[in-house]
Amino acid sequence: MRVRGVDFVGIAVSDMAAARDFYGNLLGLAAVGEFGDSWAEYDAGNVTLSLILADAQAIARRLEAGPDAAIGVALAVPDVAAAVAELRQKGVPVTVDTTEFPPCFMATVQDPSGNWVWLHQRKDGTAG
Repeated sequence: MRVRGVDFVGIAVSDMAAARDFYGNLLGLAAVGEFGDSWAEYDAGNVTLSLILADAQAIARRLEAGPDAAIGVALAVPDVAAAVAELRQKGVPVTVDTTEFPPCFMATVQDPSGNWVWLHQRKDGTAG
């Protein structure tokens, strides 16, 4: 077997309307497809994010285990600090403010279902 890449990443959400608003309107990702009421896809540049309707209690149990058990996605942005400021203006709570690491800058927000969304900026300017 030879893996050629990642085609999509599935994200469990408990409220599809709120998730569509978060990923489409607040984060500005372009919608690329919907399959019934339980699956929606968004273009994140080099991968598709698939929002999959899931049981709210199952998601809550996973989140109770803490951030190490949470599902997350890292979105490459050109400027983490600017992205954080923009999302704060839109009312999105920032759970971890901009932090510098040797290769990058990161901050964290959570979607309406509690999934972690890392805003990630590589210092070398690359993404993906």
